[in-house]
Amino acid sequence: MAEVRIEHIYNCSEDTFWDKIFFEADYNERLFKDALQFPEYNVVSSEDTDTQVKRVIDVVPKLGPMPGPVKKLIGDGLGYREEGVFDKKTKRYTVKITPNKMADKMTTTGEMWCEPAGDGKVKRIYKGVVVAKIFGVGGMVEKNIIGDMEKSYEIGAKFTNEYIAEKGL
Repeated sequence: MAEVRIEHIYNCSEDTFWDKIFFEADYNERLFKDALQFPEYNVVSSEDTDTQVKRVIDVVPKLGPMPGPVKKLIGDGLGYREEGVFDKKTKRYTVKITPNKMADKMTTTGEMWCEPAGDGKVKRIYKGVVVAKIFGVGGMVEKNIIGDMEKSYEIGAKFTNEYIAEKGL
């Protein structure tokens, strides 16, 4: 098991982040396809109720270099399904990520929330847990997933602040 905490400052309020960015179709299309260069990004379902937003997406990320044993084990085309629920009262997004390969051996869960970070800014925090129950290489797989996640979130943070400026949010 490996844990990760990723924090970034965004030049907007918490309400703007959740209401005008995070679930916005244009933002997500551009984030996943252009900024992150994911070969595949598909919204499977999205449901907005009075109390929560549920979203399911399927993606195939652009992966960084992998150690030989990991690449041999998972091969090419590793994608995942992200099932997320945003609680409108607590303003927290919980997520379960299921890979399209070896789903019985790997799990990723996480939670995302925002905290005030000064005038007109918010700190977006993601805390996640990656578990890879694969004899001999599980720890290597976990570290690789977290490394890719950290790189993606860094690219995403830069893009998000550019998007905020572009849209005047």
